[in-house]
Amino acid sequence: MKLIRTIRQSPVGRLPLRMVLGLLICVALLMVMVDRLDPAFAAPAARAGGGFGLVAINTLPALSLLLALWALTRRLALACWLTLLAVAGLYAANAAKLHHLQTPLLPADLRFLREPGPALELFGHYVSFELRHLLPMAAGVLFTLLLWNRPGQPGLAGWRRVALGALAAAATVTMVAGSAPWKRVFDARRLGFEPWALAESTTHVGLIGALLMYHWELGGGDVPRADRDAALGLLQEHGTALRARLAALPADGAPDIVVLQSESLFDPARLRDVPSGQFLREYHRLRKRAKAGEMTVPTFGGGTIRTEFEVLTGVPLDTLGGLQYPWLELHRHDLPNLASILSRQGYRTTAIHPNSAAFWNRSKAYPALGFEQFIDVGAFSKDDIVGLFTSDAALTDRILAELDADQRPQFVFAISMENHGPFDWRPGLDAGRLERLSMPERLDEGGRYWFGNYLYLLEDADRELGRLVDSLKQRKRRTLVLFYGDHLPALPPVYHQLGFDDERDAQQQTVPWLLYDSARPRRSVSTRAAGCCRRCCWTPPASATSRTSR
Repeated sequence: MKLIRTIRQSPVGRLPLRMVLGLLICVALLMVMVDRLDPAFAAPAARAGGGFGLVAINTLPALSLLLALWALTRRLALACWLTLLAVAGLYAANAAKLHHLQTPLLPADLRFLREPGPALELFGHYVSFELRHLLPMAAGVLFTLLLWNRPGQPGLAGWRRVALGALAAAATVTMVAGSAPWKRVFDARRLGFEPWALAESTTHVGLIGALLMYHWELGGGDVPRADRDAALGLLQEHGTALRARLAALPADGAPDIVVLQSESLFDPARLRDVPSGQFLREYHRLRKRAKAGEMTVPTFGGGTIRTEFEVLTGVPLDTLGGLQYPWLELHRHDLPNLASILSRQGYRTTAIHPNSAAFWNRSKAYPALGFEQFIDVGAFSKDDIVGLFTSDAALTDRILAELDADQRPQFVFAISMENHGPFDWRPGLDAGRLERLSMPERLDEGGRYWFGNYLYLLEDADRELGRLVDSLKQRKRRTLVLFYGDHLPALPPVYHQLGFDDERDAQQQTVPWLLYDSARPRRSVSTRAAGCCRRCCWTPPASATSRTSR
């Protein structure tokens, strides 16, 4: 009875019964659409596990839009139709992105709506259009016009319309802001939402709920003000020596520098029952004549952008007030970094990443960082794909080509893609080569499938490291190569069945790094990345820790 009285006292409760019934029908249609289109509810097991409640919370943001359109147009049927179109369009865009990039929609993807011209140009490469699509499109436009031409509902006028609009606005503003009541409804721990694993979180939460929760994550905290006294003290302590070392390197004699961030690379020997040296053989061969060690990284299973940011800028994310997605959250990207510093030293600066340039906002961030050119997936052929992504072999070819493209000293920052997850599905791999991979007996069939896909791609990454270094040794110009993994891969069944030798969690494990000088190879050292690289004029974030992001 209390609930009925509450509904009657609300703006919706004061509406005529016919409009209330119409609203309930619209809500039911929205829930059916969410239930049928959301990948989280596609499988029967997921549908049974998700239940009515999960479908309902994914419908809430759409309901807010419905109420706003209803108050704006005074036409419930039109508002319902437009909301259904918006929801269908959202799921269609998500399906297209999953098909082409194997990644669900991000809140940042919706920023394309601010600039529809570039957005249409970008999406035109992914969406096919045929003449047979014209008929349903024309029918949709005609139906929209028919609903628009219907008279507004007389029962929704005056104070009722204002109250309904205020209710919709309040719901929208508080939902977007992530007010406490909404965060209790969309409880991250209960729903299994992890921002570092967007694809998995979307299957747990649903697309619309995950987009909303991801938006809250991207809000982050304010970047704290810099400690000016500490910065001046650091400059006074190291500035003179650093300037002297830079002045001692004339531009015509400066070495080429290649920084290669290898996707999901770690040494499987950290796992129980995996012998040391069985994998990453090229890495272990090279480290005998180079500086090498282990380094902690600021992410696990995903979030390449975080390791990338810390390496380029030397700034630990821990010091930036909870910042997690820098190229999206930072309004300024012209931070002191390797590209800008080397550019002022006369270097030609190039970034290479065989993924979409728009992903993680790199298309805007990289030029602001000081990269003269950014080579993305458009420069690679479909024939270069191994499994799901562009091969490391194609990336190696491109790095070598860029080093020979200019007489100036080169700085090439490359991020690989071949070994990117997911590892529970990998089409097109050589079945015979997979069969020959040696894996621990304790792994069950599922674990062997995940681990086999990963090891196959890891072998490719390791082989290309060896090929890159061997090729650079043949060049006349001296070259420095920094190679490292960006984070551990997401291999939950493997970690669960094997565990790690040091008994720490996967999120606490480190990744290998190697610094190779083609002119003066040195013996390997077992040290932390920060200490080693300081001696090579690069200081990685000493306080970065391997962790799951919040």
